[in-house]
Amino acid sequence: MKNIKVGLLGFGTIGTGVVKVIQQNCDVLASRLGATIELARIADLDTT
Repeated sequence: MKNIKVGLLGFGTIGTGVVKVIQQNCDVLASRLGATIELARIADLDTT
């Protein structure tokens, strides 16, 4: 199965929600896409 690397810009309320949805639905996404999703990088200005 193919692997898709994804980068995320921002890790606030929306960014964390996106990560949770990807994690919770990884099997469904993989079957529909024919590939697994790997969260490769996260970029965020606020590091606190």
